[in-house]
This record gives sequence, structure tokens and C-alpha cells, in this order.
Amino acid sequence: MGKRFDLQGHRGARGLKPENTLPSFEVAFDLGVTSVETDVHLTRDGVPVLAHEPWITCSLFRKVAESAPLLASEQRLLAGLTLEQLRQYRADRNPDPQRFPRQDATVTPLAAWFGQHHGIDPFTPPTLADLFAFAEAYASEPGAALGKTVAQRLHMQSIRFDLELKRVPFHPEVIGDSFTGRSPGLLEERIVEAIRVAGMLARTTVRSFDHRVVHLLRQMEPELTGAVLVAHTAPVSPVVVARPADADIYCPSFEFLDALQVQQAHAAGLHVLPWTVNEPADWSRLVEWSVDGITTDFPDRLASWLQGHGISWLGELEATS
Repeated sequence: MGKRFDLQGHRGARGLKPENTLPSFEVAFDLGVTSVETDVHLTRDGVPVLAHEPWITCSLFRKVAESAPLLASEQRLLAGLTLEQLRQYRADRNPDPQRFPRQDATVTPLAAWFGQHHGIDPFTPPTLADLFAFAEAYASEPGAALGKTVAQRLHMQSIRFDLELKRVPFHPEVIGDSFTGRSPGLLEERIVEAIRVAGMLARTTVRSFDHRVVHLLRQMEPELTGAVLVAHTAPVSPVVVARPADADIYCPSFEFLDALQVQQAHAAGLHVLPWTVNEPADWSRLVEWSVDGITTDFPDRLASWLQGHGISWLGELEATS
């Protein structure tokens, strides 16, 4: 990881576009995030796909061929669908309009191009391979043709991908493989395969609430960066939590983080990246404690706030903007 502040877009730019979709990632890239966080599940035929919930839910999804939302009775477990079947759905609904009043589902330029080029709906849940290919298109000729600036395309070449494996310990049916915690499951194997094929090992972080996953992935590919997720608890030592998982990043829910924990982590060489932080008062407190980055639903607002406080996140590329 570099020394610049990590402005991480949560599920792309969740406050602006439907989460974990190509338009959401495109907006995050346009805003100059340094990393994007996304969630990985597995289809029935073993393809890593980007979605937060294990279900095709009526609050977020509808069928590509229909304008009406799904009925509750039509909800299906993602792990029970093949990729071909999943392509029949689009995740273009706003599940929480009160929380995300500015979110809209207009298709962004590169997502429209990518969808047409690959024969998929721009809002269908992308595969992990789709995300890497989309990033490559953004940084190259398709991005240039669709108005991405030189600075944006150069910056794209350093943006990191933070992949959360949605394991639920002792419930492998959520993913659909036979993971036991003792050895990698099909999800881990297919994710590493996709990262290797894309040449993205050095730019990928793997995270999970199941810390065994992080440890196993680091054993499979030491070039990956490991991160441990912690929710609603303040451990005696973040270091004791992170190190057995061979993780370099401690990712707590921000409400359960304080200055002492940041100091403990930094003294051991760990980075601290709290989630999911959307309010300026919280940003100010966390930055005062010297966190290494912030995960947010609103990368546009955080970017503006960082700029207003003289905090660099773009590094050398700021000079070319």
C-alpha cells in the first residue's frame, strides 16, 4: 500500500448509484477513489460475482425483461443460480431512498459501452472478471473515447480492489461450496484464479469477517494484501486480531474504533481502514487519529472534504489534474 490516504468507495459509489454495479464503479473511478470495496459471492456454476446479499432480493433486483420489481416470492439464493440465469436480473433499484436520496439508476457511458460490447445489461451483477476488464477498458482506448481524462486514466492504473468474501462461518450453503475453514473452498480458488488471469495480484486486497479466509488466501497468494473485518466490538488488541490472519489492514466498524487502537495498530505496522463512514464529524475525528483511509458510500463528499482540509489522496497525479 502507498502512503497516500485511502479514499475507498463502498460498493463503488453506493450513495450515488446502485451498489456493486458497473455504473457505481464508474462513478467511483471518475471521482478519483484510491480503492473500491466490493462483495463476492459464487454462482451455482462456480463464477465469482459481485453482490452484497446472498439473495436476489426484491428491494434491489428486477428482471431485465420486466420493469416491475420482483415479488418476495420470487427471491432466490444467488448460489442456486448459474451465471446465465443471473444475467436475467438487474440490480438497479434503490433499497433505501431515505438514506440515499441522490442515488439514481441512469446508465453511465462506459458501463453502457461495456454492456453492449459484452452482451449484458449494464446493471446486471458483474463477475469479478468483468470488474477487472471494466477497469482495463476505463484506463485504455474505450475510456478515452468516452471522455475519461488522461489524469483519470492514469489514476485508474493504480486504483486498488478490495474484495470482501461473504463467508458466514459454519454455513457454507450461503456460498454454495464445502468450505470448512481448514482449506480453501471453491470461492477462494476461483477468486485467486480471476485475480491471476487479470494480473491484479499486486492491486488486490482480500477481506472477510471470517478471518480464516484471509489467512488461507494469503497462503495461496502471498502477493495479495490481507485485511480483517471487525464489527461492533473493540478488541483488547487489534494486532492480536490481525496478525494470526496474516493481515496488514485492520478494518473495524468506525463506531468501535478509538485513538488507542489506531496507535496500537500503527505501532505494529498495521494500516487502519474503518467502515462505513458518511458524516464529516466522523471523518474529522478519524483523521485526527491518523487512520490510513476511510470507506464511504459518498466518495464525492469525502473527496471534497479531504481537499478542503489539505489531505492528499491522489498523490503525484494531483499535479496533472
